[in-house]
Amino acid sequence: THALLDCYPSVFFLFTAYFALQVIHARWQYRISPPRTTGHPEFEQIFKARVNCSEYFPIFILTWSHLPTAVAVVCGLLYLYTCFRYFLGYAAAAQGQLGPLYASAWVLWMLLGLVVAGLLAHFLLPCCSPWMAVLVQPLQHLSAW
Repeated sequence: THALLDCYPSVFFLFTAYFALQVIHARWQYRISPPRTTGHPEFEQIFKARVNCSEYFPIFILTWSHLPTAVAVVCGLLYLYTCFRYFLGYAAAAQGQLGPLYASAWVLWMLLGLVVAGLLAHFLLPCCSPWMAVLVQPLQHLSAW
C-alpha cells in the first residue's frame, strides 16, 4: 500500500493536468483568451468545474500525509474518482454535478473525520487518566491500521 500512496503526487499531477488541458481546449474552442474567465457558457462550466475540483486537493494532501496508509489509499481513490465524475458531470451540464458533488462531499467529510480521530489519538495520550485510556484506545487502533 505504500507504493500506492507514493503514487499519489503523480496521480494528483495527472488530474490537475487533465483539468487544465480541458480548460485550454475550451479557451481555444470558444476563442476566450486569458485572463478572462467568462464568455461562452460551456467554457464557464468547464472552468468552474476545474476550480471546484482543485480547491479541495490540499485537504486530501493533509489526510494523505496523516492517516494510516491503507485508509489514505482507499479514501484517496474514492475522492479522486468522485472528483473526476464531478468534473465530467459539471463540464457536460450543471445538472450533472449533484450526484458526484454529494459523493465527493461525503468522502471529504469522512477524510476530515479520520484526520480529527488521528489527531485526537496522537495528542490525547492514555497516560493522562484511566477514562482517557478507554476513550483513546479505539482511536489508537485506527491509527495503527
